[in-house]
Amino acid sequence: MPIESVALESYPRAALQRGRLVDDALVFEIADGLGRALADGFFLLQMPADFSVSAMDAFCANFFKPADDGSAALTEYRGFRDRAVPGDYQGYFDREHDQWENFYVERANWGVLPEPVAAEGAALVGIGIAVLRSILRSLAIPERSWQQVTGGLAGSGGHRMLAFNHFRSEKKTRGCKFHRDSGWVTVLRSIEPGLVALISDELQTIWPEDGHLIVNFGSSIEVLTAHLPTPVRASVHGVVQTEREQASQDRLSYVAFLDSDLTADIFEMRDGEPQYVEAVAEFAVREVARTYDDDNAHL
Repeated sequence: MPIESVALESYPRAALQRGRLVDDALVFEIADGLGRALADGFFLLQMPADFSVSAMDAFCANFFKPADDGSAALTEYRGFRDRAVPGDYQGYFDREHDQWENFYVERANWGVLPEPVAAEGAALVGIGIAVLRSILRSLAIPERSWQQVTGGLAGSGGHRMLAFNHFRSEKKTRGCKFHRDSGWVTVLRSIEPGLVALISDELQTIWPEDGHLIVNFGSSIEVLTAHLPTPVRASVHGVVQTEREQASQDRLSYVAFLDSDLTADIFEMRDGEPQYVEAVAEFAVREVARTYDDDNAHL
């Protein structure tokens, strides 16, 4: 994984497609924008006019700080290193091999978050669900199969995780390793470059744009669509080693990870019908290991 200055200077900037949601349907600036976005595995999504990120921004900048470190106004946004959250893969994580430290919380536990953060997080998830449903519709996947193939996510169920990330520049290691997300759609809020992705068989840098979210696709939708005329790519991506003069300038980001219910199954579409591949539980364990272990492989 390269350092930040090298990556931003050496790798080309990805020419991502720009889309927006209109009545819960994805609309792109150019006629073949959707096809290009599905092939790239990434696109920029214009934030809806009524979508606020102020509480999530503040939480992401403070969750890792001690509760008594700073102004009283943000006390409820700090002290989450020690906050217990029930369930697998939830709560605070200090990544041994990466710069990032994270706070993960699934929908059932959003009550541990400050109320404004939970409300904005629910809206972020809703945006991702709308994106997923629009893509399933565009690919002519029968609506009768949506609940089954997405493990409930296309309806009111599924696994809906919020993750807040702080990349500690004092750790001289990678930001995070190259990996693919395991789920369906990931919706990312980042205001700084540093994300790199394998697009069109070359590493390219992903640059945030003001007023836009970054959307990428996970392995579940790649498997589902692999045999369709327009398959969706789950692009390999990672974060470079962040370089900052002061810790107060560290890179921050947060995402909504949208996945199948962990008790559901993975499917692929063949001849217009979903075909069983494996259990989500088995699939997820393998994908998570690829993301957080100490090897430097791309896949």
